[in-house]
Parts: sequence; structure tokens; C-alpha cells
Amino acid sequence: MTTTNGSPGRALHRTDPIPDIDLVDPDPARTAALDQVFTDLRPEHPVFWHGRKSRPGFWAVIGHAGTVQVYRDAATFSATHGMTMDSLRPDQDPASGMMVEVTDPPEHRRLRRSVGAFFADGVVTGLTPAIDQYVRKLLTEVRDRGGTVDFAEAVAAKVPTHAAGLLLGLPLDDLEWITSRTSQVFLSGQDAGTSDDLRAAAEQANGELLGYFAKLLRRGRRGDGGDSLVHRLAVGTADRDGLTTGEAVLNALNLAIGGTTTTRSALTNLTHGLTRFPQVFQALRDEPSAVPTAVEEAVRWANPVRHLARVATRDVELAGRRIRAGDPVLVWPRSANRDETVFARPHHFDIHRRPNPHIGFAAGPHSCPGTGLARVQLRAVLGHMLEIFTGVEPAGPAELLRSNFLHGYAHLPVRFTPAS
Repeated sequence: MTTTNGSPGRALHRTDPIPDIDLVDPDPARTAALDQVFTDLRPEHPVFWHGRKSRPGFWAVIGHAGTVQVYRDAATFSATHGMTMDSLRPDQDPASGMMVEVTDPPEHRRLRRSVGAFFADGVVTGLTPAIDQYVRKLLTEVRDRGGTVDFAEAVAAKVPTHAAGLLLGLPLDDLEWITSRTSQVFLSGQDAGTSDDLRAAAEQANGELLGYFAKLLRRGRRGDGGDSLVHRLAVGTADRDGLTTGEAVLNALNLAIGGTTTTRSALTNLTHGLTRFPQVFQALRDEPSAVPTAVEEAVRWANPVRHLARVATRDVELAGRRIRAGDPVLVWPRSANRDETVFARPHHFDIHRRPNPHIGFAAGPHSCPGTGLARVQLRAVLGHMLEIFTGVEPAGPAELLRSNFLHGYAHLPVRFTPAS
């Protein structure tokens, strides 16, 4: 135990329990082992100080209760300094006050109301038939080609981009280009050799996407760009405020990136889980009504988001640790969703798990606005998979994304067995 500022009793517990592990390192060979590391740490260190390594130190929150507290208390744990460890900065993020993910209440509520209007139940319901039809077409093509496929590229990358294209009103010819750029933004490229290369690629892809949505907005205002979401965000209605040019572009960018990358990873995680547990696939074929609870379990069991960043606005105690104002705080929802104090047999994939208070879509003010749309895609893929195939097995080594933010697979070779 250490004390600071000469004040006895201000226990900061800044001893790093994993001095030889760098949580910032995106190397899949290291990140693949983190589930066991966090399992070992959670009983005694649900919140711990992760000391300076390749980056400055931060508080790591890996327990369920602490993660929920950070998510829900936006007044104490601010999102305005960046949402990931790679974008975290001591001053405010340049997009703070304009992009919903890096803006705190009360301003956050105005942006959230405008963005959330496009994810209302009626909107998602209206998109569901088209998404369902597209998913069935993709999986039928997989069957007709013999059933062996890189699922990450052939299905998981295409479904959320198609759904985002429908939501955002994007030209179909642009979707492949958008997929290639969004896959780079969270340092998940596989071709670059170093973290510096990945960061440069991420910054370039982010800039290109910003330029793309700015161009769509200009075309929409001229009346020759169709009815894209970036244009609709800028136009107010009786129910919501119109956004400025910067706000519309940034939030459209956020929806395109967030709505594709996390769902893409969730789809690969789900399918990888089915290859590991073939009895789950058979159980779901016997009981297709369990698909909705199986989808929730997939999001819990293999949460696609590794971490999210906050900065403390005041001194606060969290799980017995004294956190000071200005300290960076990173929650690890993938670990929180396997907390033994909340989930019985947390490493077991239980398609009937109830209750299932997972936080795979976050919680509080910054809960994912696209949760309903993500569920539609996951249920459609799993449902049609069970309809068209009788089983799935590995067809080669799975390759994790090179990312410290996303947990998912860049390549997932599988072999489906077609139903007769």
C-alpha cells in the first residue's frame, strides 16, 4: 500500500499485480492469454493499477460491479478524453462535444437523442426483412460452394456492412471500400508489421472515412446525394435537433465504424464458439427457439470489446482502490462478463443462461444505440446457419485480430455440413 500527497490514509494501491504484462500490446499471441490472466486477478484485484509500460499507467477495472459503476457514473468517469487506450489523451478529445461517444451529459443527451432516433424500434423492424434475406443469400452461397469458407471474410465482414449501408443510406458500390477502412480503425489490420504501422493505417483510414461522409453531406445538401443518414442527421425534425456539419459527419462515422467492427467481431466469436462446442450447435438445431438467449450468451461469452477508456473527474473509491481526479480508468467488459461472482460457470457457453446481466453492449448513458440492430444480425446469422447446415468445424487455424480494442477473428476458416 502506498500513500501520496502526504495525506495518511489515502490508499492508492499502485502496486501492479502483472508487471510483466502490457495490456496495450495488440499482439494476438499475448492477448489470447488474457482471459486466464483476468480470471486469476478478479478475486483479489477487480480493480488494479497497471503501471507504465509502453504507455502511461492506468487503472484497470476487470470486475463486473466496478465496470457497471464506471459505465453508469458519467459524472465521475468522463468519456471526453478518448474511448480507447490508443486514443486516450490528457486534454479533451477534439471530437468531444460533437461525437456522442466522447461527450458527457448533459450535452451527450442532445446528441444521443438525434442519433438514437435512427435506431428506434420501428426503424430496426423495417430493416429486419432485408437483413434476413441478405443473410440467407450469403449462407446459401456458402452451402452451394461446398460449405468450406473463411467465415470472417465471406459472412462476418459483409453482414454488418450491409446493415450499416441500409441504415446509413450508403451506395451499395461503396460498401466494400467502407469495410476495408473500418477494419483498420481499431488497429486490427493484419498486414502491417508493427504497432506504429497499425496506428498510421488507422489514422489514414479514419481520415478517409471522415472525408467520405463529409462528401455525402455536401452532396445531400445540393440535392444530388440521396437520403443518406449523414444528411438526415443534419436536418432537424419536430422530435430531434439537427446537428451541425461537424456533428453529423462525426456521428455518421462513429455509427459506421462502431456498427460494423463490433458486430463483425461478435459474429466471428459466435461461430468460433460453435466450432469449439459442436454440442451447442446440435442443441440449438433441436431447440431453435433458444436462438435469442444463445445470442445474448455469445455476446457475454466472447465480448467483442476488450476495453473502453474513461478519466476520473474527482477522487473516488472503486472496489477499495482510491482513484484520484485525472487518473485514466479502463474497463474490461470481456473480463467483467466472466466474473464468477455474477455468472455461474462463466467460461461455459450456456444457451439457456437466465438471468444474463452481461454488459456486452455497455450500460448507462453510453450504452450502444445500435444494440437492437446488432441483435437482428446475430439472430439472423445463427438462425439461418441452423436451418441450412447441420454442423460446423474448423477448416484451418483461426487468426485473431491484431487489436488491443477488439476481440474477434481476422480469419476463421470453417467447414459447414449442409443439411440434406
